[in-house]
Amino acid sequence: MNLSIITVNLNNVSGLKKTCISVITQTFHDFEWIIIDGGSYDGSVDVIKQHTDKITYWVSEPDSGIYNAMNKGIKQAKGEYLLFLNSGDFLLHPWTLQMVLDEIGLSGAADVYYCDVVTNPYQIKKVKRNVNLKFFINDNLNHQNCLIRKELFDNELYDESYKIVSDNLFFTKMLIKSNISFCHIENLITYYNNEGISNLQTQQFHAEKRKALISLNITPPKKSRLKRYLRYINYFLPYGLYKLLHRSKTKLENNHG
Repeated sequence: MNLSIITVNLNNVSGLKKTCISVITQTFHDFEWIIIDGGSYDGSVDVIKQHTDKITYWVSEPDSGIYNAMNKGIKQAKGEYLLFLNSGDFLLHPWTLQMVLDEIGLSGAADVYYCDVVTNPYQIKKVKRNVNLKFFINDNLNHQNCLIRKELFDNELYDESYKIVSDNLFFTKMLIKSNISFCHIENLITYYNNEGISNLQTQQFHAEKRKALISLNITPPKKSRLKRYLRYINYFLPYGLYKLLHRSKTKLENNHG
């Protein structure tokens, strides 16, 4: 299997260093490595230049967002499968790629291989073993933990009009148009840096997700009444406790005044 690792970076020199170390220390070497930098000025380019002997292609220039950068990487990639390993994400062990590709060799030829997610603070998030259209309407796969067949992008790149949900939209479109195949693998691939935009801008994420589903003539799922109640409780309970404690404190002070 030919593999292309695509790393997108913008002013994240510390995260980029972690990513680079995890790639260059792999015991498996039969892959190409592409770095798309968005014109960083924090020393990231210096880090890239330190590893040019390991990098197949790199560029540092302004882009219009993460999906524009990822599309640039896709256009340069020549591997059969793509792994998007962005700055701050890193391969879990030096033998990770070897173990994953050994397992995939026994699994057939799926369009997308994916695994459970390891994220901060080193917690494992289990992912459903049989993903389908309903799964992507309600959830998503982290691209950092997916090997995606390059051919899927021949006629459909990531939609750059979205800032957060284009990877989810891509999988959903591919399921509708081509009924692509997914295969869960047991070996873990990547530590996923969950400080990305989709985690920090939750409101925008849900707004974009709703817009993307509507564009596909899919009715967005309604939030469950239980989740709404829990959200209200999480919001109002601390305030209610504060008022109760403040009232008790005031009453106690008046009694001893």
